Amino acid sequence: MATIVIDAGHGGYDAGAVNGSRYEKNDNLRMALAVGKRLENCGIKVIYTRSNDTFIPLLERSRISNNNNVDLFASFHRNSATSPTARGVETIVYTNASAKSRQAASDLQKALADVGIQSDRGVKTGNLSVLRETNAPALLLELGFISNDRDNQLFDSRFDAYADTIAASLAQSVGVNCNPGGGTTTPPTTPPSSGDATIRNIQQTLNSRYGAGLTVDGIWGPNSKKALIRALQTELNLTYGAGLSVDGIWGPKTTAAVRNVRQGARGNIVYLLQAALYVKGYRTTPDGIFGTNTDRQVRDFQRANGLSVDGIAGKSTFTKAFN
Repeated sequence: MATIVIDAGHGGYDAGAVNGSRYEKNDNLRMALAVGKRLENCGIKVIYTRSNDTFIPLLERSRISNNNNVDLFASFHRNSATSPTARGVETIVYTNASAKSRQAASDLQKALADVGIQSDRGVKTGNLSVLRETNAPALLLELGFISNDRDNQLFDSRFDAYADTIAASLAQSVGVNCNPGGGTTTPPTTPPSSGDATIRNIQQTLNSRYGAGLTVDGIWGPNSKKALIRALQTELNLTYGAGLSVDGIWGPKTTAAVRNVRQGARGNIVYLLQAALYVKGYRTTPDGIFGTNTDRQVRDFQRANGLSVDGIAGKSTFTKAFN
């Protein structure tokens, strides 16, 4: 059985960073427990360095991991800065980290960017005690700045999405395919409202990349839908020589031209798929990268639409998503 140590940073008299009545130690523990529960539901053994408001010395945290011969150590934190404009999510590994630590951190960072964060600060290195003294592959997640109001809003409003994404990514790093959301049969969010910023970005992209001529108003209507199909037809022609009429009408020839895309894929076709899912209420971040979260959203979409749940977007998935 795979084993992961979940380390909630700070605790007890060590509050960590503070913003008014908001203490980092509490946010860390809340997220750590939520992620741990999801991992346990996926059959992974979880060892907590703390499960309540208790101070645990740094070396003791590493000792807990080292004495249990675990597969991965994940430490949860919130960042802070004197400037309230500092924002975003970053993942830290030890200066001389193993390849497995770096890969786990990179996968986690990409997964969180996919689900939606204010700024992607990337993977960084540091000579931190809990990373340096831990034998297992180890990473430390800074899940937004507690000193930034928008990061705090995202932490609260997307808490479940973050917990699901973190658990899925950590599980994948120890070789476990995990769907922490439990296989819901409805979209994880309702379809976006009028004026939605992501829809405006999609409309701008369709205009700049494909000359769609859309009004950028954040309202997803028939013209935007037709432009999205035309964009996909254009990409199928460019990439596969499909010879489609770029008419914005989803017919049998467009269906036949679709190729399978899956986790690890990148490019404009992935972007258009993410956009199609987003406007239906699935939490993708259209960026052209088929990451962990996009895989989960595809599976949820397939499940909700009575399709084979394999995470592979093929003819049936594209047809349902674009119609």
